Amino acid sequence: MREREEIQKVLRRPSRQLISLAIVAFWVAMMVWLFYREGTIPFFGVERALVPPRVLRPSSSWMGVYSGDTRVGFVNINTTPDTREGHIGVAFTSTARLHLNLLATPLDLFISGAAWIPQDGGKADFDFKVRSGEHNMRVSATAADGKLDAQVFTGGEAIPFQFPIGKDLLLSGIMGTTTLNVPTLRVGQEVVIDAFDPMTFAMGKAHVKCVGEETIEAAGEKVRTKVIETTANGISSKAWLDDNEEVVRAETPLGFSLRRITPQEALAPTGEAPPADLLRTVAVRPTGPEPFRGAKRLVVRLSGVAETNYPPVDDVQTARGAEYTIATPPEPSGATPADPTDDAFKASLASDAFIQSEHPRVKELAAKIVGNETDRWRRAMRVYEWVYTNIRKTVVLSVPSALETLETREGDCNEHAVLFTALARAAGIPTRVAIGLVWSDDLNGFYYHAWPEVYVGRWIPMEPTLGQPIADATHVKLLNGNIEAWPQLLPFLGQLRMEIVAIE
Repeated sequence: MREREEIQKVLRRPSRQLISLAIVAFWVAMMVWLFYREGTIPFFGVERALVPPRVLRPSSSWMGVYSGDTRVGFVNINTTPDTREGHIGVAFTSTARLHLNLLATPLDLFISGAAWIPQDGGKADFDFKVRSGEHNMRVSATAADGKLDAQVFTGGEAIPFQFPIGKDLLLSGIMGTTTLNVPTLRVGQEVVIDAFDPMTFAMGKAHVKCVGEETIEAAGEKVRTKVIETTANGISSKAWLDDNEEVVRAETPLGFSLRRITPQEALAPTGEAPPADLLRTVAVRPTGPEPFRGAKRLVVRLSGVAETNYPPVDDVQTARGAEYTIATPPEPSGATPADPTDDAFKASLASDAFIQSEHPRVKELAAKIVGNETDRWRRAMRVYEWVYTNIRKTVVLSVPSALETLETREGDCNEHAVLFTALARAAGIPTRVAIGLVWSDDLNGFYYHAWPEVYVGRWIPMEPTLGQPIADATHVKLLNGNIEAWPQLLPFLGQLRMEIVAIE
């Protein structure tokens, strides 16, 4: 009893920790993913005869990564035409380094990878690694015959997973596997193709169009280029390709760009000017009355995004057109009614490559945390208390994994959300991850954030990062889902506008 009282004291302390660390790992990964899929995209089954010149010879490309005019890192892509087991194809290696600023905390992200992509329908494979500080993650996979077989190496474990893929596969992403079989599009030509991103394990569509020609300056030279626009996951960006179909420049609408530079420039120090704070760059600054942490009811009017991207609704978050009302629910009491039986609900108890609820280490800890408690809400509270008090609040640039978080015992909202979800599911509590925005008094804005929701006859949002057993009404949910849902955030970044109609 005394130990529980001490925990409750900790939970009541004012929170000055991680204020909505905004799906940081996701954003950084997707930033580079967007850059290089901008017109340097491998096409399978589309105008195969039009093989660009660069696949016929080895190449090495160095690109500076810029936030505004400040260089924050580089990407190096190397390609080598090769033959393996009778198949003609291209081998790729990629290295990237980013230096970012999050809440005045400088952080470095290192990404490296390799891939083999055949031109004639053989087996493709890739292997890439992400490292930031003490946090490491690796994915290795093969793709063939409409199926992707992969392993995620995280927390000292290898987690296998598999799913079907389209026959016209765009293998893009952080590794730089983005330069094979790009058809020589003429002005006005366009294509649509399946896309797989190994950072998010998601399939989608990429729409690519050649919109014109332009002469630009790159590395001190005038270069004639074709301008390629790519739209994927609701967000558009642009690239300039030279006569060899190599990227000279690429831009996103969020203030980041890639520019061709020399190896010497890429490896030189970036200078003393600190990069812009990534969280402040993508923050949503509302109009109307000022929100405050702990609000019980919030009414907001959203704009800037298509109606097809409007957020979901449930018992906590309701909507009338573009006007959303978020009301903090009361603490659950009484018996939990029967659970739904649909597939979406079943997923809230499932294990996956990053929420490893079936892993023995997770199951053993979950059983220890909940003990003999039979009430579902009280079990959820025990998981909440353990995660909040045992995971150190710190900025982490990595892909969140429950096993990795158990090993390091630190992280931001992403790590808290995936670990809570894994432990809760292991304890038989249906749990899903909510991704959206939360208000920060300290930073005076809404920042992208993740938190878990548990099902106790209705969905209840919990907040193990900020120390709220039931999340307050400043949590504006944009979508539900695990890592595979994160690309759905892209249409909101830099576009979403918010007006506060009422707050209590």
